[in-house]
Amino acid sequence: MTIRCSRCGCTKFFYTLTDCKQVDAINHHGACCAQCQKPLTLGDLILPIASFNDSEKSYAE
Repeated sequence: MTIRCSRCGCTKFFYTLTDCKQVDAINHHGACCAQCQKPLTLGDLILPIASFNDSEKSYAE
């Protein structure tokens, strides 16, 4: 799994606490983009694509 900011594309992030003044959403606590300070959401997660190798294909058939 990869985390990439959907606003600026940065892969670095930092964690915040409640009422942190550095981020766009004052009530956000969790991970934020290190470059643009956008609070990260599920939309910023890039899940790996499952790939089947030949042995898994033949076993499934």
